[in-house]
Amino acid sequence: MSTGDRFTKRPEMSPAAAYKDAIRQVTGGMEGEAKRNEERVRVLRERLADLDRDLATAADRRLLVRIAANLAWEDALEALWVESWIQMRPFPKPDRMAKAGDVLELGAEIERRTDELLAAVRGRSGRPR
Repeated sequence: MSTGDRFTKRPEMSPAAAYKDAIRQVTGGMEGEAKRNEERVRVLRERLADLDRDLATAADRRLLVRIAANLAWEDALEALWVESWIQMRPFPKPDRMAKAGDVLELGAEIERRTDELLAAVRGRSGRPR
């Protein structure tokens, strides 16, 4: 704003009208911000719902793998029961530091390892199980 602008005549506005104009400008800006915030909230709620679904799915899959691992452990204990020289241990606790893997791959790996063990035990005993 140049020095000359301060001395130019502006149309006279009453203090009340100037106040109302200032409030209108501030309120208009706040309403625009409120609308933008409402849109942000809507997008974030959708994202949160998606993440909640993903978390529930992951928890279900984790439980399924855990059940598969427990069942495979029970099969292994039953198959190795006749091997008295093997010291059997309780079911191991999950390794909290282990790298997460694909649930389907982990389940397939559990199944493969169980099948290998059962085949090895059948091969040693010479009888089907």
